[in-house]
Amino acid sequence: MISMALSYRIATARGQRPRAVPRVPSVTAAQAVATLRRVSAASRAPARRRRALRLLPLLLAIAVALWCTWPPPAPQRHPIKLFPDSPSYVGWGYGRPPVPFLFYSLVGSERGAVIAQTVLSCTAWGALGWLTLGLPGAVVALLLAAALPVVLWNYTILSESLALSLGAALLAATLALGRRWSPARYAVWAFVLLIYTGVRAENFFLVPPLFAALLVWQRRHWLALGVVGAAAAALFVVFSVVLDKQNRNWQIRMTNIVLTRVLPDAPLAQHFDAAGLPREPALLAARGRMLAAYDPTFVAATPAFQRWLDEQSRPMYLAWLGTLAPQRMLFQSIDHTLKHWPYAFNYYIAGVRLPGTAWDAYPISHALQMPVAQWLWLAAIPFASALLTRRVVFGDLFVLAYLAAVYLMAFAVFHGDTGEMDRHMVLTATLYRFAPVAALAGVWERVRRLQPGS
Repeated sequence: MISMALSYRIATARGQRPRAVPRVPSVTAAQAVATLRRVSAASRAPARRRRALRLLPLLLAIAVALWCTWPPPAPQRHPIKLFPDSPSYVGWGYGRPPVPFLFYSLVGSERGAVIAQTVLSCTAWGALGWLTLGLPGAVVALLLAAALPVVLWNYTILSESLALSLGAALLAATLALGRRWSPARYAVWAFVLLIYTGVRAENFFLVPPLFAALLVWQRRHWLALGVVGAAAAALFVVFSVVLDKQNRNWQIRMTNIVLTRVLPDAPLAQHFDAAGLPREPALLAARGRMLAAYDPTFVAATPAFQRWLDEQSRPMYLAWLGTLAPQRMLFQSIDHTLKHWPYAFNYYIAGVRLPGTAWDAYPISHALQMPVAQWLWLAAIPFASALLTRRVVFGDLFVLAYLAAVYLMAFAVFHGDTGEMDRHMVLTATLYRFAPVAALAGVWERVRRLQPGS
């Protein structure tokens, strides 16, 4: 434009007829912004297509897993297995969190629930495996989801299937949000965290280490993270503390602990006796008995013990949990507790028609369990990766948070009750087996950054 104006002035000064200056069309600010948006969208389109194509192996793996684990035809009268406590999940009550009730109200409590739980399980575990180690991770995760200790619960009206699937989804959402913050990823993480916590109050013990890792890495967004974290903590307090004091859940669990863990262990029984545990003949006679709290005869014959349950058991037991003795007890028992032998599920399997993968994939699930003495060494992988590359990525923090969360869950479940340990420990045991894959999340993140276009 400047050169054209100079040429016009020079030609005029020389008495020459100047050449016509081309007219430049005027462009408004709105038109300029729209043009920039079109150019930006056009430049991002190939990247989006590449990312979509990268997901094809994951979608194929999930499709294969769904085909293998799709619910086989079942008698119309018994499309899904019900248990004595199933009504407390179909109907909201008994002090339970609301998510199972909302879920079964949406999908029903028959074959539709089996299909919905199967689809949710394969999708969640496939996504977790994909984010931690790509296609190999997705294959391992889907094999775990197809094996007996996991797939069984898709055929029941209980909270285990939702806890397993949403637990895997929470880990996947945490890893995705930690690696890259976006409003969409934040919304998914917040939603999954709240509904996961709303399945069972005990699920919350998986949250603190994962939340801490996010808070450290994405500290600029501490307020957004804190709001959702506070809401999840409030759910835990309401259903695990406030409402728990209004029913007899604590007394039932504590009776199991005293009869099957405290009294059979002489040093532990001596410790609790010194702290004020009553010694009544009917209590000592019931040593080793499970679910005695449901027996009116036992309750009537142990009045001092019942008063102790109501007034002294909670602070006394929580004080003991703060010592080193519970940690030693867990370490001595954890290898056996997480075994998940098939016979442990006989009560839940009876009358259920499972897909063939329940048994075909079980040996793989069983082989993935490491002795705890070796499992703890998985924490060295993120440290070694950081030292070798002289760089820390979110995957390193995620691995440490994952291992801490699994141990915290194991501690809470192991010392929270002694009844149906195999059922209540199923999420912890599955995550324990997946830990060798999860431990490579930081390594995989570094490999992905080396790829062009990532």
